[in-house]
Amino acid sequence: MSVFPRIGALRHRVTLEASVDAPDGVGGFSRSFTPVATLWARIAPSGVHEDFVEQRAEQAATLVVTIRWRDDVSKDMRFVYRGRKLRIQSVIDPDERRRFLICACEEIT
Repeated sequence: MSVFPRIGALRHRVTLEASVDAPDGVGGFSRSFTPVATLWARIAPSGVHEDFVEQRAEQAATLVVTIRWRDDVSKDMRFVYRGRKLRIQSVIDPDERRRFLICACEEIT
């Protein structure tokens, strides 16, 4: 699998969402997400890692999502793909020519 896909490989429809923090009135905040754009993407599994959370093992799938270059994508955002929520962990422009963005994501369960 090449780092630079053919445009036809971007065949999955994903929704890019940005987080919105609203004050909850008691000093904290409530986080929600709002859609920013619907994009074509290539989604490829990257692996699975296991963590111990509250005395139990939990697995999280990691995926690589490749999209056309945009200047507004950050690690505070997420993708939604067929009801699955993919939190962006990192964003890379592989050749710095503003053609593609490679986003390392973790599936939120």
